[in-house]
Amino acid sequence: MVLTAQYHLERGHCCGNGCRHCPFEYVNVPEPRKSQLLNQYKQDGTTQKNQ
Repeated sequence: MVLTAQYHLERGHCCGNGCRHCPFEYVNVPEPRKSQLLNQYKQDGTTQKNQ
């Protein structure tokens, strides 16, 4: 099951699980995973935050 960015926006908050389509910049994801996810996004755009 894919949880889209729209689904996350409707939910209204970051769940902290590091979801691939998180539009909240992983605010509730603990370090070091948060930094890894943000770096991955910057490198290859694997999340779909801009959709």
